[in-house]
Amino acid sequence: MGARAIRILLLVAALAFAAPAAAQYYTWGSDPASLRWHAIRTPDVRIISPDTASATALRTLRYIEAVRPSIGYGFRHGPMRIPFVLHPMNFRSNGLVMWLPKRVEFLTSPAIDGYSMPWVKQLVAHEYRHAVQYNNLNRGVIRAASWLLGQQGATIGLLFMPVWAIEGDAVMSETAMSSYGRALQPRFTIEYRAMGDFAHRRRNPDKWFCGSYRDMVPDHYRLGYQLCAYADTRYGENIWDKVAWYSVRNPYLLFTTPVALRKFYGTGVKRLFRDTFDDLHRFWSSLPRTQDSARPLTPLPEGNYTTYRWPLPLGDTTVLALREDLDRTARFVLLDPRTGGERLLCRTGSLSTRPDAGYGRVWWTEYRRSLLFEQRVDSQLCYLDLADGKPRTEHGVRAALYPTVVAAATLAWVEYAPDGRYAVVVRDDAGERRMPVPVGCELHGLTWEERSQALYVLATDDSGM
Repeated sequence: MGARAIRILLLVAALAFAAPAAAQYYTWGSDPASLRWHAIRTPDVRIISPDTASATALRTLRYIEAVRPSIGYGFRHGPMRIPFVLHPMNFRSNGLVMWLPKRVEFLTSPAIDGYSMPWVKQLVAHEYRHAVQYNNLNRGVIRAASWLLGQQGATIGLLFMPVWAIEGDAVMSETAMSSYGRALQPRFTIEYRAMGDFAHRRRNPDKWFCGSYRDMVPDHYRLGYQLCAYADTRYGENIWDKVAWYSVRNPYLLFTTPVALRKFYGTGVKRLFRDTFDDLHRFWSSLPRTQDSARPLTPLPEGNYTTYRWPLPLGDTTVLALREDLDRTARFVLLDPRTGGERLLCRTGSLSTRPDAGYGRVWWTEYRRSLLFEQRVDSQLCYLDLADGKPRTEHGVRAALYPTVVAAATLAWVEYAPDGRYAVVVRDDAGERRMPVPVGCELHGLTWEERSQALYVLATDDSGM
């Protein structure tokens, strides 16, 4: 028996006779108890959703069946059979693929900062790609471990593909399946472009992989996409197929990613990092330079985490903005453009959509979590009177987005329901009027235009935005 076979047998034996331990199962929390659940089953997919989201479940199934033939592109094995669980009552849009137990979970309320395709379609293009990655990592010795230990044994395979590679490959998938996806958005690379030739200024790249609380470092989605896209172009194939194939057959090496990259492509993680950003820096440096005509309203030190968002002019000498820091709660501040001075107006919760101001009031929406059910998160309409600076809640309006001041006594907002339908609501002295939006259409903005005396929205459906 060869030395390699002996090592594999020793690893399996160690896993089989390991000391008992409490299994760790990850949950996003419970949904409201009033929901009634049902399942849609096909030979390849099972979708579990409340009856209020049955239309969303059918759309999800349609997208899954559409992408299934191509979602595994570049890997030798396609997606695993895995159930999809839909949560329609949470405005904090997200998605995950998780073992223990094995499932895909969607928070189906469309993301506020969506791209060029419907939210559920984007989730399928991203999260279903994870099901492909996991299926390629659950092979060889790892699959044998799962026979012995159940689904927790398969989680060992996740050690053999870095999280930045897992997410970067999934971002490539969703971008390739959209007309103008996440990686093509200017904001996806703006921090890297602002930093210049950082790959050579700082020789140790660990900070870019691990993040930092001292300096602003883009997240692993952005880093992973750049590295995966560069490797795909340079080597003409999805390099993670061979990395995954080699890793699950040689788990005793532990740090298999750099070994596989060196074996098959003559590179390593650090070299891939520098080659990627050298190439990007040359490309960005070749672009025509544009003059920055803006000036900051308030000075900020370099490397800080302070962010000012959604500035609203309140007359000629005052600008209202939302200030957010790493270590303090969000708050509205008043800025003086002449002096750069700043004054606290009020503290807020986590804003879900941008504020609007007019006729002595500021309106906004913020996330409000249920005290009982983690998967019940509303988007609450709030306001303050500039005269006293005290934030207040507009009771009974818990599914509002993009509040827009129309007139002194008229307010409009976008309303989203758990069944996936949108409506534009206008409230004045005569009451509330709802203008429904066609099924399958998402709204990502609302504004009032004085000259045409009309409300305008940004709408997204299968044809784009």
